[in-house]
Amino acid sequence: MSLREVFEQNPERRYIMFGGKGGLGKTTFSAATAYWLAKQGYKVLVFSVDPQASLSDIFQQDIFGKGPVEIIPNLFAQEIDADRRIREYQEEIRQKIRDMYGMEEIPQEIEDYIQAAAAEPAMEE
Repeated sequence: MSLREVFEQNPERRYIMFGGKGGLGKTTFSAATAYWLAKQGYKVLVFSVDPQASLSDIFQQDIFGKGPVEIIPNLFAQEIDADRRIREYQEEIRQKIRDMYGMEEIPQEIEDYIQAAAAEPAMEE
């Protein structure tokens, strides 16, 4: 069954995810599928958390960390700066702790936990 047939048989499909180990062509296939769907009239967002910025290369535009960028009508691409987002999230957690417990400084053992949580496998995703 072709990908076209999958979409024709499931027109209500809203999300498509491509996964697998590095080097298989996930980003290339995602970009090509998104482009095809946009040309069919679907409004599409293709995004990546890969720090390699491959979507920028594919679409020949710097889109890294800029939010959704329109590539062609109906097609938006986004490369999420996962490192920046993790740092922002860590700061949100610190602020919640400060507010909740009336602290000005985060104790080192709590800070160590906040830092360790960012090192968890798949945290970027």
